[in-house]
Amino acid sequence: MAKRRRRRIIGLLPRAGRAVWAAARWALRHPGPFLAASGLAAGLWALVQYAQRAEVFRIAHVELPADSSLRVTESLMGKNLLTLDLRALAEEIARQQPGMKQVRVVRRLPDTLRFELVPRLPVAQVRLDPPTASGGGAGRWYPVDRDGFILPDGRAEPAGGLLRVVGFGTGTPALRAGRENADERLQLALRVAGSLRHAAPTLARRLTELNVSNPAEIRFLLDGDTEVRCGSEAELSAHLERLQAALRVIARHPVDVGYIDVRFQEPVIHPRT
Repeated sequence: MAKRRRRRIIGLLPRAGRAVWAAARWALRHPGPFLAASGLAAGLWALVQYAQRAEVFRIAHVELPADSSLRVTESLMGKNLLTLDLRALAEEIARQQPGMKQVRVVRRLPDTLRFELVPRLPVAQVRLDPPTASGGGAGRWYPVDRDGFILPDGRAEPAGGLLRVVGFGTGTPALRAGRENADERLQLALRVAGSLRHAAPTLARRLTELNVSNPAEIRFLLDGDTEVRCGSEAELSAHLERLQAALRVIARHPVDVGYIDVRFQEPVIHPRT
């Protein structure tokens, strides 16, 4: 097999040589297209060389987002806008703004550099207790986006209108502010919240707290005081259907509900005592 492959390769060499020779002879007989292509390439090369040295393309203006704390080094001023490494600059700025999802650096010819920040959108909040919470002291509530990135700005009290995710245990070492977190329970909570938003958006708007202390028994609060007891993530779709059916029954027969257990074929509705 190896000998046959070598023979094929050796056999291709004369053909390739003949093709190159034929192309060279054609170019000698028809110099017009070759000279035109060469002239075009030379013109483009000269144009690029001019653009890299031209004063008109030197950075004279830097546009930053309003109310931004970005710091841009003065060494940018006067550099050639066309030769600037935008990716490296964006990475440098991103280190100043860890709470941003993305930093874009845009050229605006002839002499302006524009910075655009794409913020992370919180979908929930988690409580980080010492020593996990930066700065020590009492635990604080930190927003988290759908990727599991915990934003670095914590507060003593939970933010109203933002889902609280609980059930991690005191001082969970896997969670850190200012970075994406792959913690299994946090990722579970984000997937469950996402499923609720897609499958039952009206229900999701009533969701105030999600407890993932036991992944086999997911619990959450509706309107801050009605507990819903579900099974695992794999059972969530069927359990949400049971929950919505139970809520329709409650709407027809109003009762002050303490908890709804949808782990059974016939949901258990327990009044508040």
